[in-house]
Amino acid sequence: MSAVSPELIGKRVESVRILGNAEVSSALILNLVRTREGDSFDPRTVEEDYERIYGLRRFSDVQAKVEPTDTGVVVVFEVREQRLIDSISFRGNYEVSTLDLRNAVDLKVGESIDRFRISIARRAIEAMYREKNFPLAHVEVNEQDLTRHGELNFDITEGPLIRIRKVAFVGNKSFTTDRLKDQIRTAYWIWIFRPGNFDPETTDDDVAALRKFYQDKGFFDARVGRKLIFSPDLSEMQVNFEIEEGARYKIDRVSFKGNSGVTEATFRQHLKLVEGANYDNEVLQRDVREIVRAYSPFGYIYQPQSDNPEYLKVDSKTVFRREPGKIELVYEISEGKPFKLGRVLVKGNYKTQDKVALREMRVAPGQLYNSAELADAADRLRITGHFTAVSITPIGDQPDVRDVLIEVTEGRTATFNIGAGVNSNGGVGGNLTFEQRNFDIGNWPNNWRDVFSDRAFTGAGQTFRATFEPGTQQTNASIRFVEPYIFDQPYSLSTDLYLRNRFREVYDDRRIGGKVGLGKRFNYTWSGQVYVRAEDISIKHIDTPLADRAPEIIAGEGHSTLTSVGAVLRRNTLPPGFFPYRGTDTKFEWESLGLVGGDVNFQRLTLSFDAYKSIHEDLLDRKTILGFHLDTGYDIGDAPFFERFYGGGIGSVRGFAFRGISPRGGKANDQVGGDFNLAGSLELGFPLIGDSLRGVIFSDAGTVERTYKVGTIRSSIGVGVRLTLPFFGQAPLALDFAFPINKNDLDDTQIISFSFGLFR
Repeated sequence: MSAVSPELIGKRVESVRILGNAEVSSALILNLVRTREGDSFDPRTVEEDYERIYGLRRFSDVQAKVEPTDTGVVVVFEVREQRLIDSISFRGNYEVSTLDLRNAVDLKVGESIDRFRISIARRAIEAMYREKNFPLAHVEVNEQDLTRHGELNFDITEGPLIRIRKVAFVGNKSFTTDRLKDQIRTAYWIWIFRPGNFDPETTDDDVAALRKFYQDKGFFDARVGRKLIFSPDLSEMQVNFEIEEGARYKIDRVSFKGNSGVTEATFRQHLKLVEGANYDNEVLQRDVREIVRAYSPFGYIYQPQSDNPEYLKVDSKTVFRREPGKIELVYEISEGKPFKLGRVLVKGNYKTQDKVALREMRVAPGQLYNSAELADAADRLRITGHFTAVSITPIGDQPDVRDVLIEVTEGRTATFNIGAGVNSNGGVGGNLTFEQRNFDIGNWPNNWRDVFSDRAFTGAGQTFRATFEPGTQQTNASIRFVEPYIFDQPYSLSTDLYLRNRFREVYDDRRIGGKVGLGKRFNYTWSGQVYVRAEDISIKHIDTPLADRAPEIIAGEGHSTLTSVGAVLRRNTLPPGFFPYRGTDTKFEWESLGLVGGDVNFQRLTLSFDAYKSIHEDLLDRKTILGFHLDTGYDIGDAPFFERFYGGGIGSVRGFAFRGISPRGGKANDQVGGDFNLAGSLELGFPLIGDSLRGVIFSDAGTVERTYKVGTIRSSIGVGVRLTLPFFGQAPLALDFAFPINKNDLDDTQIISFSFGLFR
């Protein structure tokens, strides 16, 4: 409806008229109209009436008009009728059923003849044929039958069934075929797994994607085309992507404009695209982030999508030099001005309490706005698993202050996993686990529907986990609850109840117990914990003949009660994420067993130290990481064999079997454990394919002794791989080959150590 004079709004509607209709009755049209005689005139209601009349699909055109009178207005709907579809038929379809074709077109008998909608129906039919490997299918509409008789006849030429048998790249010298296949969607036929469809539009999109890929890698003159090769009977085809790479441009000069708050030397400390490097857009974006990080401590706000002149802007521009294959990379910087941080607000958290997000921020009102620290906070929020998306935006209009808006999208934090796994330490095992990573013990349900709708017992960032793990060598069941912030203070509470049944070398070890710990975070680096532990331990099913068994094992048969009090002090500077690449993690633990009763009395001291350093980064930030690991422990007093130290296997000295390093006893040389443990590892990890597949080279060494002394140092060297895929969860699939260099005659060796798991 055209613009209406404001003076007419609110005047009395004297009548509503329908003009131009012959086949469609006025009563049918007026039945849809909400504007009534005697009403006050409202243009919005008339606009809605227009939409409803057009929605009948009986008219080629509808116009709504208002005509003023001396005492009010007259509302007129003028329609232009179109011939109706009397019938719909499909001719020439042999490979696709008529029923499927009818479902593909959004047309019905009795609707008006709309050429635009008919054209859409034609394309929908052709798309259906392409999905079924008939890429040459063509559909026409008999215009003469449609105009004269209202008969909508789709004449289909199906063409041959064609499958893509091969996708090839011609002329690629700088990138492998596999690398280029990752950039396209066209794929060859594999029985059951891939249909091998040919879609001209998809192939054209692939040409554009390949051209962009090459240009992003510095091949600014690259040309990409496609060539289709058909078999003689037109049943198969090959798609060739023909590439002329041209020269790869190098950075001849890097310059900065507009920077006054940060020096060029500061920027260059962390840049990858420097003079002599090949241009790479992905690396360029990484360098832009480093420039922003250099500005962050000074209060400058970086918000790429904002046009606020007071915010930091970093634009990059390439200037082609006269010398072929050379460009200048210019960073044009508009610094804006520094801001202080105001309020921190959370939005989108319908289940999760605000405090769960706020405690990951590590910023406070009044500080300088730090874009890098807030970006790290967003990463920490994502790692919690509570949110599937996190964005942080500065808001407000105060001259020197900006509030922070944290917008989150909550994910499903309750999971029920059924899976299986195998590793060289524990054998084959199953897994049934229910876990709520955003638990709230105080959020009780109002009704049964709340229990199953993920509304009850959620929102406080607590952890609840119940697990049952049956296996060939061990069976475990446990319930764990963790409150990370007691009364919103930097104190934590953890409780564990567990049952563990393990089939050891010559006996069964069954334990029922629990552990309660109270922790304190002193700052973002230091933390501590005190805990109490209690267990009932049952040693049974000792292998016969008993005369061959170690005296310690025979004496320990039956039930024993164990209680302990312990304390842990930890310093952790590792960054968030699964692969640590810098920092250290040091943990010292003291445990007094028997202090509050029981059958076991001794003291245990343990120390673990992990250190990581990134020694190389490629242009895509994939890191080569050197890691050092040290574990040592000492028991003071008379520790029973089932509480002593054992070595070997994953997490200890690889190349030796799990518990294969141990003092021995009895005629059969049974493992009886030691009171002193020392194990260390030096490991070099490097990327093979992205960060999902990594290789490792390592050297392990260690020993387990009866007393505090160093006897035979076992050592090994080896290689391995780590595969991390979302499908398999966070824990990587690990496979190591280790070869003992030095060993004791009674040690049990094992070349392959592995840990595979599959959980859904």
